[in-house]
Amino acid sequence: MKKIAIIYGALRSGVYKKAVEMLSQFLLDYTYEYPVCLAYDPEADYAAQRCVYIGTREDNAYIAKVAESQEQLQPQGYRIKVASGTVTIEGADDAGLLYGCIDFYNKYIMKFEFPHDDAYYRINFFEKDLPDFEYSSAPAVKNRGIWTWGHVIYDYRGFIDNMVKLK
Repeated sequence: MKKIAIIYGALRSGVYKKAVEMLSQFLLDYTYEYPVCLAYDPEADYAAQRCVYIGTREDNAYIAKVAESQEQLQPQGYRIKVASGTVTIEGADDAGLLYGCIDFYNKYIMKFEFPHDDAYYRINFFEKDLPDFEYSSAPAVKNRGIWTWGHVIYDYRGFIDNMVKLK
């Protein structure tokens, strides 16, 4: 199996770093192997790795090149595309990138984790060619919030991490 590499643009914010961290954790949980995290270098040869390119058009030149013919995303929107074994997760901004990484796991990886055919339970689909996939989304509501019904939150960091996973 090829080593999985997360190729990012610029770790310019905490939200961007959280996206890389969560995607790394999702891939580790599934493959039991730490993915390599690298900053995109146009001179580098990534043929030996199974690449997951993530970022925005502004910070990752690979994402900009792939997405130049596609329409601009809405704020906090994202686009996930799997083609020819290469994964690209483009976010309109850092929050969109985070949501895209979460939905790559929820809408793509989990589809193969719990299929209706039991033969899939015995294989790791990352060892084969990845099936093509394309998905994009953006929030319908600009300002969102939460309500805890007056309950005390003792582990607020865990609560916030859980809310991030729920987008």
